[in-house]
Amino acid sequence: MAGRMSFHCHWNTPIFSGLKTTLLLFICSLKGVRSNQVVVDQHVMAVLGKNITLMCTVEVEKNLSLTQTSWERKANGNTSTLAVYNPIYGISIAEEYQGRLNFKTPSKEDATIVLEDVSFADTGLYTCKVATFPLGNTQASTTVTVMVEPKVYVSAGSAPLIDGGNETVVAICTAEKGKPMAEVSWETDLFGHSERKVIDEPNDTITMEMQYRWVPTRFQRDRKLTCVVRHPALETEFRIPYTLHVQYAPEIDITGYDGNWYIGRENVHLTCRADANPPPARYTWTRLGDELPAGVQIVNDTLVFSRALERNDSGVYRCEVANDIGHQAKQREIRIQDVPLKQTSTVAVASAVIGAILALLLIAVFIIVLLTPRKREPSYLDKVIDLPPTHKHPPEYTERAVSIPLTVNQMHTRKSDSHHLFQGNTIPDYWEHRSSSHEQLSYQEWICHTSGSEKVYINHREHYV
Repeated sequence: MAGRMSFHCHWNTPIFSGLKTTLLLFICSLKGVRSNQVVVDQHVMAVLGKNITLMCTVEVEKNLSLTQTSWERKANGNTSTLAVYNPIYGISIAEEYQGRLNFKTPSKEDATIVLEDVSFADTGLYTCKVATFPLGNTQASTTVTVMVEPKVYVSAGSAPLIDGGNETVVAICTAEKGKPMAEVSWETDLFGHSERKVIDEPNDTITMEMQYRWVPTRFQRDRKLTCVVRHPALETEFRIPYTLHVQYAPEIDITGYDGNWYIGRENVHLTCRADANPPPARYTWTRLGDELPAGVQIVNDTLVFSRALERNDSGVYRCEVANDIGHQAKQREIRIQDVPLKQTSTVAVASAVIGAILALLLIAVFIIVLLTPRKREPSYLDKVIDLPPTHKHPPEYTERAVSIPLTVNQMHTRKSDSHHLFQGNTIPDYWEHRSSSHEQLSYQEWICHTSGSEKVYINHREHYV
């Protein structure tokens, strides 16, 4: 915030008093003799070792004349002049500030100065003074505070990070000798926690240490932490990434054996791949229960068969890897076959395709069989319903003429009378002896059959089994 200070017209003469003095001041203001102002920043933060600009602008009325501007500094109860600007005589700089202090753009309206390479001794109260005629001096002051930009760095903890070890300090973020104290924090997704340590330093500076504590594990190796530092002397926040280096014993995997090693095969090898931190110091190859075959060479982490495979190359091969943390071993059984496997990948793919096609055909046939309607077989009840009439329940009884088997002569006699089968009201004895289960039939229901010399009419609806 800029500060303004005004200088007004005052004439102190013992001749004038009371009303006369008031009247004179009123006349003075009517003549246009008003005030001039000095504008400065009330507070300025300087950074140790860098430059600082102290602003001072002057607002002078047209009827006033700027005679001189100057800067003074007050510290430890003493006041000293740093620099003077006179429109006629030029610029004057105090000897102790030669080469470090200058007016930025000296003029009647601007008395701003630039102080280079600020030190702790530059802390204090600075006053910009303006001398005008005929009003005299006008001034305004600004306070300068020297900040110290911290030195920021990240370091590892005192102990190495060992997989499976106890909680330890994995990294330290330091903001060294800052003024005021810096704000330090860690950004990470690890499940650790931070601890702060504050150290007082000379010249009211403070060192801030932010430790990060964590239980090391190989599964979180190469993870990153980020140290974040904020300070008024920094234009932006300071960010430093740090990678965790967890040490662990080797993790081993043996590659190179595809299960199709056969007698006479060439250019084969076994490779012992090891993941370790620090890197493996040595590799050791052995064969369980026997020595390594002749013609086999060890090249770093690889067991090379420099000749065609033989039957006695079968066995269990063991690889052992060691580093500064520990050693681990792994083994692989190798079987040498008489002949190579015949089924190639192409044949296997073709077989799979053919099998899939056959499976689809079977599914299609099954669906067609399920959806095709089948002829219904007669059931037992159907067979019973279709039995001859003698095996069925007799129909409901109705009155009609009696029909009995007739001979040929009788048939000729009865043809003459088509309306009646019997004369009179008497029913022949033959009807009385018929079973009640026989159905009464008309003449047309009888069919002629030859029986010996006579033709006998039989009811075609009655079948005898």
